[in-house]
Amino acid sequence: MNGKWILLGTAAAVLLLAGCSGTTTMTAAPATPCNVNCVAPTQSNPRTLSVLGEGTVKVNPDIALMYLSVVTKDPDVSKAWDGNNAKATAVIAALEGLGVKAEDIRSDFTVVQQDEYDPITSRPTGVVDYIVTHTLTVTARDLTKIGDLLGAAQAAGVNSVGGVSFSLEDPSKATAQARALAVADARARADEIAKGLGVKIVSVMTVNEYGATVPLPADKGFNAVGMGGGGGSSVPIQVGTWQVSYSISVVFVIGD
Repeated sequence: MNGKWILLGTAAAVLLLAGCSGTTTMTAAPATPCNVNCVAPTQSNPRTLSVLGEGTVKVNPDIALMYLSVVTKDPDVSKAWDGNNAKATAVIAALEGLGVKAEDIRSDFTVVQQDEYDPITSRPTGVVDYIVTHTLTVTARDLTKIGDLLGAAQAAGVNSVGGVSFSLEDPSKATAQARALAVADARARADEIAKGLGVKIVSVMTVNEYGATVPLPADKGFNAVGMGGGGGSSVPIQVGTWQVSYSISVVFVIGD
């Protein structure tokens, strides 16, 4: 026949299955070239399913950090120095008397010269004060004694408290538990999605870890400056709980 031959062609549509946080999208490959799964699935370019796995563990903090300062001020630097030393020594003795070990007390010491200014003219009066600050960073391992430690420190001479924070001495165990939960969550999500789509999980292609989210030490509602002398009663402190979270993303190879 002299008729015209008509060549019929078929274009293979490639479905890219992707899921993140339990959500799956199905996208037909575009007609224009691209570099992601735009050819028929092969051993080197399989169909994939991506999911995000999350794990969270609640833990109780096991140490407390207290930031306690003795601040003295005097025009005579020797008096400011000696007065501060006497109070700081009494504070350390009070803390150790309640069970805090010497290695859990760290000192930072500063001396600052401060000029006095006339409140009307804003000019220096010629009077110079010396401010001596001795800050103790105290690690407390018995959380039931936090209130007593604060009260005893204040009675012994602490007149500035930078805060009380709680932390984990070793977060690795909680992190490992959260990671295991994240892995199990990723697999459970993938299985659920694959079942709904009528496909099977074949293998794991890649795993990306986003790591653990461990709370930084956070102040727990006690911050005072210029506390008066006297008092020294126990301070009510609530420790609360922490959440350690871990996230991973997993790309699974899927098949029919």
